[in-house]
Amino acid sequence: MRVTYEEFKDNLPELMGRVQFGDEHQIIITKNGVPVAKLVDYYNPPRGGVKLGVADGKFIIPDDFDSMMSDEIAEMFGVK
Repeated sequence: MRVTYEEFKDNLPELMGRVQFGDEHQIIITKNGVPVAKLVDYYNPPRGGVKLGVADGKFIIPDDFDSMMSDEIAEMFGVK
């Protein structure tokens, strides 16, 4: 949802309630048609970010992955 700065000033309590109670995920405040601020719920920000599983099936992990090159690694750390 987008509102002008004037609408934001005139309706602040209502707009805060809409964000706080989930009616709106965010409210963009504009001035002269240009976005200048965003009102979001502090405790429940919009979901997004890292999507898990995007590389599922694109890599093959060998069965011996945990033990691969263990001798070489041990030598590098001086434990063998």
